[in-house]
Amino acid sequence: MKIVLVIDQFDHSNNGTTMTARRFAEQLRRRGHTVKVLAAGAPEPDKITVPKHHIPLFQGLIESQGMYFAQPLDEAYYEAFRDADVVHFYMPFRFCRRGECIARQMHIPTVAAFHVQPENITSTLYLGRCKWLNEFLYRRFRDTFYNRFDYIHCPSQFIADQLTLHNYGAECRVISNGVDSAFVPAAAPVKRTDHTFRILMIGRLSQEKRQDLIIQAAALSRHSSEIQLIFAGKGPRLRHDQRLARHLPRKPVFGFYTQEELVELIHSCDLYVHASDAEIEGISCMEAFSCGLVPVISDSPLSATHQFALDERSLFRAGDAQSLAECIDYWIEHPTEKAELGEKYAAYGSGMRVEQCVAQAEQMYTDAIAHWKQSGYRRVEEPRWKRWLHPDAQKAAARYRAGNPMRESAKTLLANLLSPILFLLDTIVWGCSVEGREHLKQVQGGAVTVMNHIHPMDCTMVKLATFPRPIRYISMRSNVEIPFAGWLTHALGAIPLPEDVAELMSLEHRLETGIRQGDWIHYYAEGLLVRYHQEVRPFRKGAFLTAVRADCPVVPMRIICQPPHGIRKLWRHKPFLHIIIGEPLWRDPALKQGQAVKDLMERTHRSISALGTPIPAKNHKTGG
Repeated sequence: MKIVLVIDQFDHSNNGTTMTARRFAEQLRRRGHTVKVLAAGAPEPDKITVPKHHIPLFQGLIESQGMYFAQPLDEAYYEAFRDADVVHFYMPFRFCRRGECIARQMHIPTVAAFHVQPENITSTLYLGRCKWLNEFLYRRFRDTFYNRFDYIHCPSQFIADQLTLHNYGAECRVISNGVDSAFVPAAAPVKRTDHTFRILMIGRLSQEKRQDLIIQAAALSRHSSEIQLIFAGKGPRLRHDQRLARHLPRKPVFGFYTQEELVELIHSCDLYVHASDAEIEGISCMEAFSCGLVPVISDSPLSATHQFALDERSLFRAGDAQSLAECIDYWIEHPTEKAELGEKYAAYGSGMRVEQCVAQAEQMYTDAIAHWKQSGYRRVEEPRWKRWLHPDAQKAAARYRAGNPMRESAKTLLANLLSPILFLLDTIVWGCSVEGREHLKQVQGGAVTVMNHIHPMDCTMVKLATFPRPIRYISMRSNVEIPFAGWLTHALGAIPLPEDVAELMSLEHRLETGIRQGDWIHYYAEGLLVRYHQEVRPFRKGAFLTAVRADCPVVPMRIICQPPHGIRKLWRHKPFLHIIIGEPLWRDPALKQGQAVKDLMERTHRSISALGTPIPAKNHKTGG
């Protein structure tokens, strides 16, 4: 399979999500799949990079967590998704949300993963116990992202149950993130010169991870003078935890370690503590006990990690430092039992290898592809408040098919009234100019116009190019249902494509009738909007089938990017847009319908490709 992983951050294994994505990519390639990664950061082989997205005011807080976000870039999505069999999205944020829209328009099956627990976000803002805010985020993630998928990868049964509780309608596949094969018990006992009892915790230094609780428990322990705390990780709570630990007999060690260093560190420690209040799975705990290190885990109801405890001696009451201190004292005083239990944990961890988990993910991809071929995409049910903000696309298409002359005349009048405003926006804001209008004089009667699709508002630019001729647009249903902007698209004459085959055939008949009566219909033959893409992409046959059956010409147009010029380049950083109109093309009467459609499509593609010379694109990089 050709698999694309979409994730904001892929460069550094400083969080569980990134680490999981890197391991999955490596294992999938070993199993013979072609894997591309779309993310921000430095170029790598088989990785398509986009710029980082900076969020004012909050950027420092985000980076302190060892994270950054990626900037949505349509051309990068198009480059990554071409010829893909399935796309796997990792985060419910803007970068993946836009990517899902592009994948849907490119007709590629998709799956999502749930790696961001709302408590991870709210705890950063010191609102981790704010129940209504966490509930809001669960609903927000569902309504803006996860309700678009039929399969969601859940790292634990705990988070799958949470999604079911919050009415996520997709099938939740419980697949562990898995443990790398490097995390195994030491071949021989590690010799240490000190006589301390070393307690390790691995994880981001943030509020919900509760490093502060471990420090308090160490101070309460009967063996406080023997305990050496080691915190492997980095984050915004570093100075806070250092200040909190200043009264301990032994100063804690804080550091960030590579995987090789981390394995050695685990082998040199005596106990692992996982005190986190909120955790989707707890891969760091899995890595530790896979090396034979006995864990002591919080029994927090918002954490899945306590599922790994083999008996009650590995659990302490969530948020209770005294309970944790008692567990620590028990294991210090019972080294023989600790060694025996450590062997059991190592055997337990050997059944959680990432290779086995990737095999399960592979099956999820296969099932998602088969389900998509049979049933298509999951129908997105918009929230009630959002439905009020856009016109009903189904009714709009039905009204056009009805062919009411008075309604059509009113629509044309409204569009012409908006033309002066659109002219100012197109020419001043986007610097749009038109070349080749004289070719339009060759057309008598109706026509089909075709242009590459590189700007959200290029429908208004087509109207500018063909003014004063009334023109309608064939548009995807989703474009008409964009809040607020959908009303403008509808007012300008957009005709949404029906999803039902019978309705689509009815629309085709109405289009042919309208063209014979003098209508001009604009098609986006490329189908997909890819902002500022410079090359002319492959066409679909719809526009040319309509032109052949209606016996009308196709007017080729190309919109190209040009560098800003004059005084406007002082504030305009994106390119200006320039439309070139080519000579109309007619069907070859000597060919049968099927051959005529293909011939007309190929000639139109060559004609548009030959119009103008665009500036080179420098928006994203492809590694390798």
